[in-house]
Amino acid sequence: MGHPGNQTWTWILWVFFCATCVGPTLAEPYYMVTIPAVLEAGTQTKFCASLMEPNETLTMTVTLRSQENNTMLLEKTFREEFLECIQFQVPLVKNEEVQTFEVKVRGNTFYSEESRKVLIKAYQPMTLIQTDKPIYLPGQTVHFRVVSMDTKFRPINQLYTIIELEDPNKNRIGQWLNEASTKILQLSYSLNSEAREGSYNIIVTVGGLKNYHPFKVEKYVLPKFDVNLNVKEEICITQKEFETKVCSKYTFGQPVPGNVTVKVCRPLEQSRNPEEPQITPPCETKTKQVDTTGCTTFEFKMSSFTKIRPDLAKNRLDISATVEEEGTGVSHSQMMKIQLSYVIGKLAFVDLPEIYVKGSNLEGKVKAVHCNGMPISNMTLYLIEGHVWSSRLLQNLTTDSNGFATFTVSTDTFDGDIFFGVSSLPRLRFPPSRTAYIPSERLIVRQFQPPSADTKTTSSLKIKTSKTTLLCDKEVEISINYTFVLESQSSVNIMYLNFMVDGNTAMNEGMVSFKLHVSPDMAPLIQVVVYAVLSNQNMIAHNAEFSTEKCFSNKVSVEFSPSSAVPGEETKLQLTAQPDSLCGVSAIDQSVLIKEPGKTLDEDRIFAFLPVRKILYIPYKVHDPRKCWNVRMKRYFSPTEIEEARTVFQRVGLKTATNLLMSIPTCLKFKGREYNYVPLLGSSSPVGKRGEAGSMAPEPVKTVRTFFPETWIWDMVETGSSGTKNVSLTVPDTITTWETETFCLSPQGFGLAPRQKLTVFQPFFLELTLPYSIIRGENFELKATVFNYLTKCIMVRVTGTPSSDYSLIPLSGDQHTSCLCANERKTFSWTMNPTALGVVNVTVTAEAVPSHISCGNEIVSVPERGRVDVVTRSLIVKAEGIETSKTYNWLVFPKGYQRQLNYKDSQGAYSTFGKGLTAFVLRSFYKAQSFVYIDPTKIDQSKTWLEQKQRSSGCFEQSGQLVHKSMKGGVSDEVTLSAYITAAFLEMKISTNDFVVRKSLSCLRESTNTFSNTYTTALLAYVFALAGDMETRNHLLQHLDSVAIKQGEFWWK
Repeated sequence: MGHPGNQTWTWILWVFFCATCVGPTLAEPYYMVTIPAVLEAGTQTKFCASLMEPNETLTMTVTLRSQENNTMLLEKTFREEFLECIQFQVPLVKNEEVQTFEVKVRGNTFYSEESRKVLIKAYQPMTLIQTDKPIYLPGQTVHFRVVSMDTKFRPINQLYTIIELEDPNKNRIGQWLNEASTKILQLSYSLNSEAREGSYNIIVTVGGLKNYHPFKVEKYVLPKFDVNLNVKEEICITQKEFETKVCSKYTFGQPVPGNVTVKVCRPLEQSRNPEEPQITPPCETKTKQVDTTGCTTFEFKMSSFTKIRPDLAKNRLDISATVEEEGTGVSHSQMMKIQLSYVIGKLAFVDLPEIYVKGSNLEGKVKAVHCNGMPISNMTLYLIEGHVWSSRLLQNLTTDSNGFATFTVSTDTFDGDIFFGVSSLPRLRFPPSRTAYIPSERLIVRQFQPPSADTKTTSSLKIKTSKTTLLCDKEVEISINYTFVLESQSSVNIMYLNFMVDGNTAMNEGMVSFKLHVSPDMAPLIQVVVYAVLSNQNMIAHNAEFSTEKCFSNKVSVEFSPSSAVPGEETKLQLTAQPDSLCGVSAIDQSVLIKEPGKTLDEDRIFAFLPVRKILYIPYKVHDPRKCWNVRMKRYFSPTEIEEARTVFQRVGLKTATNLLMSIPTCLKFKGREYNYVPLLGSSSPVGKRGEAGSMAPEPVKTVRTFFPETWIWDMVETGSSGTKNVSLTVPDTITTWETETFCLSPQGFGLAPRQKLTVFQPFFLELTLPYSIIRGENFELKATVFNYLTKCIMVRVTGTPSSDYSLIPLSGDQHTSCLCANERKTFSWTMNPTALGVVNVTVTAEAVPSHISCGNEIVSVPERGRVDVVTRSLIVKAEGIETSKTYNWLVFPKGYQRQLNYKDSQGAYSTFGKGLTAFVLRSFYKAQSFVYIDPTKIDQSKTWLEQKQRSSGCFEQSGQLVHKSMKGGVSDEVTLSAYITAAFLEMKISTNDFVVRKSLSCLRESTNTFSNTYTTALLAYVFALAGDMETRNHLLQHLDSVAIKQGEFWWK
């Protein structure tokens, strides 16, 4: 057995049938050396060599040749047969290079030489980018990790020359240069509080290849509960009705009380005739209240959606379910598309034999069921023999109450295989379009053939396949069916297994099997090749593939102890991996995953990084030319056998260097003459695919909850030599379920832990319902919901904490002291009027208080622990009126750069404020480069936009007016604007010889004697000072001096 063990991304198993045991002794020795056609540069791989029937001492040499070097891979002298797989180091190449794999076998009387082209290819490292969560609020910090691995998921040392962060407008708002990492690089970036909403990208460049990882920025409120829509993915068009079940649960696992609204629509076809009258899609909406489990079931009649003409509507239903939480009015939706099938039933043959003997009676049954699996009784069926284009009716059948119909058919008149069919119509037909039907069922019953030497004309091998995914670290049995025709020997040698086939007949037939241990390095696919050499030196072969579980060599697991907790409690996380692993551990609120589902790190995403996930062909650039074949007397070869064997090896990307006939030659040599061979068989080229628990602390009487992160854990943890690490953590205050995402890297490889959950819960608590932001001066309804999951009734008092930042007024008739029995909840409301701007903290307290008033028939109790829950949440208060932008002082922090980019258009202009501000931003960006990161392409883009606005006169055209306190006089005319833009260019060290600057200065000189605006005159003096034109500068300064008001200080009107 051999495989290119450290090759790259797939695992190939050679299974070899010993030729000397299949046929008689061959006239001369034969050999075969097999190697992958594509080799990964710099890795360890294998080639497998075999030699049979040596009749003298032979020496085999295997050499890998390139234009620069020849590397001897094997030199072996032997007298006996051998089969061996040899590991070697693939040379390093820059990109890819074709080299020659040469095999020579020589003795005193025997010599053979074969060479094959192989492609050595350098693959870029696989780059994984992980963010702590898929969506962020403006102002939050984006945490991310970058990992580089080779194609065996082993970490590599990597220098990241540039890592970029790009906003929705493709502006580069952040970058990191020359960041080095041996395993995991961990970075972060703080978003501006005014960050633009949309899709952002982290871009990591490795070896010239850009790797992208998107995330969203949005002003959102996390959902507190999830909605689950349970309905069949496909239903028949003739069903009278169908059910839709909707369930909703909070992230802490309890059912959500409230109403459910389900809307079902059948969408219309888009390609309708526009001349037809407008048609409304058929829809139906229903609303119900959930039960105590948080679920409810709806029934819809199919007739509501089938009254429309079939060709006008799609064959699907769109279902949306919206759950509205009781008391708060908060809603959350889920959508699903289900297919409408015109297949309304199924027919099947039962108990019909696979083989019949001519003259016997065939007995069998037919079963008919509805599309829901229920039997169809008293149904007329037709038993038919033949094909759609040529069939005859055998019998009429009628099903019983269980949906079965029995039949008996005499085979006296049949000759050969019988093609049975059963149909609901008297003849077989192709399925109709958009019409309800029950498809016919077909079955072949083979005629029995007595064993004989002529029964099978060719030898064959066939690997028994399985659709089941093979589990990692388990043993699987691989079985091979074989047939050897006209071969005298009766024993078969498969690798290390010997199987004896009883008898000495002309046809050996049977099955052999062997055990294979499925290891992680085989994932995700095992390709098995089996081949045998017959007595005529022809080869037969077969290949099959087996999908494996996506697993990794580094077995990683995380576990919380205990598995549930109360807010603020200490918990332990135990991390287990290979010794000396470095792990990225994270945990986020399950609410984030409800908001943005399907964005987690899983095995599929990791394996998708593989450059090739399945080998299907040999690249054209390493196809080898075919050569003439020396033919002996009475030498026979089967084109079918040869082409099949050749194709088998090509389908798994293997090259074979051998003196056996592996492909149909272009010509034959016999007694010194050449005969051209013209193959009659067509060929097709396969196509490739191009991834120790701590004790629980006493619960305080009063619980104060202020810490509500969306990301709880974002740490790097080393396992050390033991491979195990216990981490002590404090649980946040959120009542929710936390979900982990953990991967580890060791020198041996990558590992991904199964996701674990920690539910944080307490039986009595308060939740605030807040929007993302509110407007100062506008009244807002603050809602607080109190939950009681205690076993007894309590009296609850809810109070809002006074603040100078806002006022709270209880809503009319709203009692803030109320009974609350087991599994009940109540929502309390206030009118909130904010008076402060920015982030405001809102605090509300819920307390279980003593009371002599009974709740129903039950005496009120007061819990010994956790009877007071205090919650403080933050809320953004925005100013009244229209949102405006302030540009002063924005360069103090990098966030100002992000904010300013919000006002840039696609051409590079800050055109909302005219050309003057574009020039101001341009010069500011230029000067700020020494202190914060500024994307140079944005500077160039804005500069180009301004240059395009220059008139033929040299001045710049004016649009709008800019008054800015950094421009005291205001840019109110074309000359002032041109002076300001020119000053910006000169401050950026642009030469006065520059075409745009030279023209602008020429235009400005024409205004140096116009002194109507003192601000413009001062600005012109500054421009010509920057340009080094001292004569013009002095002229302007003299005028300014003459009009200055000199009363102890200089100043101008």
